[in-house]
Amino acid sequence: MLKYIIKRILQFIPVFFGVTLILFLVANYMPGSDPVQMKVGEKHVTPELRKQIEQDYGLNRPWYIQYGDYLVKLTKGDLGVSISTGREVSDIILEKYPFTLNLALVAIAIEIVIGICAGVISALKQRTFLDILVTLATSISVSLPVFWLGLLLQYFFGIYLKQQTGGAFYLPISGASGALPTWEYYILPGITLAAVSTAYGARIMRSQLIEVMGMDYIRTAKAKGLSGRQILFHHEMKNALIPVVTFIGLDFGAMLAGAVLTETVFNWPGIGFTVYRAIMARDFQVVIGCVTVILFAVMIINLLVDISYAFLDPRIRFGGSEE
Repeated sequence: MLKYIIKRILQFIPVFFGVTLILFLVANYMPGSDPVQMKVGEKHVTPELRKQIEQDYGLNRPWYIQYGDYLVKLTKGDLGVSISTGREVSDIILEKYPFTLNLALVAIAIEIVIGICAGVISALKQRTFLDILVTLATSISVSLPVFWLGLLLQYFFGIYLKQQTGGAFYLPISGASGALPTWEYYILPGITLAAVSTAYGARIMRSQLIEVMGMDYIRTAKAKGLSGRQILFHHEMKNALIPVVTFIGLDFGAMLAGAVLTETVFNWPGIGFTVYRAIMARDFQVVIGCVTVILFAVMIINLLVDISYAFLDPRIRFGGSEE
């Protein structure tokens, strides 16, 4: 197991340099981009100011030296200064990222519990009312645009119920804190963020479980007299979960990247809403800093997903199926 984990971590190193190099080249040498203009936003740049900025930021040096400095700054957490607010980008990210992380954890918990349970029930109760109900509900969830679902939830739980109950019962529709208990502010954005992924997770779980249920070793387990519960939890679920874990891991990484639509609809003070506002304000230092942190978060999640395979399927740990 330890050898497998070390091998995966070593594979992480070239990915790290590849991703940081691409980020650096995009930020400084992408065709049509002006690294000097990106440092000052929409401010007019005179030849004297351009020369001064190139001198201050070292933009007149060879690219590989600039890349080396970029890596050194990354290790120190130096992501530059916001053009619009004058604050350190790292401080902005440290302030905003916990909101995105908490929202992602709520959404992924909904996805795991409801998605996997719905998929298992649908597979075990094939061609029954429950199977049809799960299939119908997942089809509707996949079809609804995220922003539209968010608006519907806001209207029903935040406005309609408040009007009908005279303000006795309703859910907050904006922000991450206020007069109500903090956990209530996570309900609607959490459901909105998890809706589509939960539907896909349920479908993947159903199809994988049905496939595993028809395999020879399951028939052998039944012939040996194992109970249905033992077969389900010790043989079927363990193998059917591998693609589901892959999907959930990748989806969690995407959620950590900031759900721009969900955070914008609910005025959520997370990293996605911050990136959206930085793009609108042409604050490229914030955009690039946030993208850098998001990429690292996604890479770490992918690494953890790879390591989790070894626990679910020992053949991967010992180099069987992965080879």
